[in-house]
Amino acid sequence: MRYRFYTTSQSAWKGMLSAISGATKSIYLEMYAFQNDTKGFDFLSILSEKSRAGLHVVLILDSFGSYGLSSEVVQTLRRAGVEVLFFSYWFRRLHRKMLIIDENIVFLGGVNISGIHAPWNDLQVRMTGRRLLFSSLRSFSRVYKECNGKNAELLALIGKKPLLKKARAWFIEHGIGGRWLEIREQYEENIRKAQHSIILVTPYFFPRRWLLACLHEAVLRGVLIEIIIPQHTDKGRIVDRINYFQLCFFSNLGVLGFLSPEMNHSKVLLIDNKIGMVGSANLDPLSFGWNAEAGVFFDHPDMTRDLGKILEAWKLDTVIFTPEMFLPRWYDVFFTIIRRIV
Repeated sequence: MRYRFYTTSQSAWKGMLSAISGATKSIYLEMYAFQNDTKGFDFLSILSEKSRAGLHVVLILDSFGSYGLSSEVVQTLRRAGVEVLFFSYWFRRLHRKMLIIDENIVFLGGVNISGIHAPWNDLQVRMTGRRLLFSSLRSFSRVYKECNGKNAELLALIGKKPLLKKARAWFIEHGIGGRWLEIREQYEENIRKAQHSIILVTPYFFPRRWLLACLHEAVLRGVLIEIIIPQHTDKGRIVDRINYFQLCFFSNLGVLGFLSPEMNHSKVLLIDNKIGMVGSANLDPLSFGWNAEAGVFFDHPDMTRDLGKILEAWKLDTVIFTPEMFLPRWYDVFFTIIRRIV
């Protein structure tokens, strides 16, 4: 198994474009936010070029997250032969960010393709591995079917039996094919196994009650919990206040909060420096309730070591949160309760 971490949107885009350039058979791309405004990173042209060269190129987009993509751009892609599909529901979002090249390489994480995300810190991982690729492909095919895709070869993957061979990295998903609890179960299981440390990175910290309980139990066991969030999110003052309100609660329990001066859009979990997770799911009710999400858990020693180094480097650039930094107001309780529901 080979892997590589990317710690910014632009470094991930560069890696993704390089992989797309080298593709010889197929390119399958799922994206929540996809816009044609990533200056210097021309996904539109290269996807069109590869499709015209005879590759099977499928682009699945969330209709809400990619609402700014013009019909003209969509038609340009389709005229080039790209199969462009939209995931469109009232309450569900396709929040996944996944790229599969030649059914041999997969990119997973939190990185969108949109100009607003260009300056952000984020985490994407590029991986190979037979079992991981099989699970990723089968999951992609389920989304493809739900979006009314018609390619028989892709649809046939849905019925294939999973590989049983043990692996050091395993694909996880949520909200597709009847799978509604897999990511939650992985979080619960691994947080409850934690003996020494838990590090969480999330842009939006709105934990449901089950996660609050898991983290509280870990604190009572003496586990050191560290949470990295942005000092200011892209969502504005209300979301910032909810983040701070939650950190106040946990800080009083002994949890360490770290405020990143840059927007950090990563979704990361690291347990005892032995088990790691990189994915698309935020710590909020939408990601664990309604959205389609995807990611990878791993216990590969080199991967967890490298992930730990990334998190330590990020922490060096943060400010440690203290409850004195935030004065709670009555409406913070109201906002937090509402945000846990929706």
